[in-house]
Amino acid sequence: MNLRISSLAMAAALMGAASAQATVVEPFTGGALSAPGWSAGIGADASIYLSTPAPDGTYGIALSEAAWSYNTSISFAANDTLTAWINPGPGPATPGFDNAQGGRLFVGIAADATGASSFVAASDVAALGSMANPGYTSGAFTSSASQVWGDQWYELSITRSADGQSATARLFDQDGQTLLNTLTIGGLNASANGIALMGTGGVAISTVAVVPEPASAGLALVGLMLAGATTRRRLSR
Repeated sequence: MNLRISSLAMAAALMGAASAQATVVEPFTGGALSAPGWSAGIGADASIYLSTPAPDGTYGIALSEAAWSYNTSISFAANDTLTAWINPGPGPATPGFDNAQGGRLFVGIAADATGASSFVAASDVAALGSMANPGYTSGAFTSSASQVWGDQWYELSITRSADGQSATARLFDQDGQTLLNTLTIGGLNASANGIALMGTGGVAISTVAVVPEPASAGLALVGLMLAGATTRRRLSR
């Protein structure tokens, strides 16, 4: 009886542990790229330009120099989910901002020294797009969805497929709950797990986090539960 209760308690505890937790991989401490491993220093303290922080109270960095920086020390692998607060600013399609130029924030995934693929928050053309960036060049969107950007923060969530060859981006309103858009990109380099950033027009990004694929924790839970069941059967004989 006590063994059964202990096994159930262990299973409940491990079930909680198996729930994957988000890890902040780039906090932009001091308004700069602060995680180790970036290929170049880009961006400026966004609090200088923005009056309103992201919903988590941070400002992150503002990007305007159209220069890429990649980081292979940050891992965003198959089945992982990456999240970030983004603020591409208003564009000419934004109501009340007819004279706004807009900008583009490139969030690169499957990145290494040879290039990346990216999701692009493009307020200059009122779109959420995706593209390949071989050699860290920028071309036409491979896919896009219409998106009018307001003068506010949004949550971008990107989930990589099980084989690592595709990824789906989900754009949420500033409440982090209201889904605004979805876009998928394919043809990713499955062996490249870094991330990259680039921006034009003073776009902002803050608090990049990764939720790892929880399979290993789940397997450990199953193994311990099976071991407990085997022990109970032996004791009941």
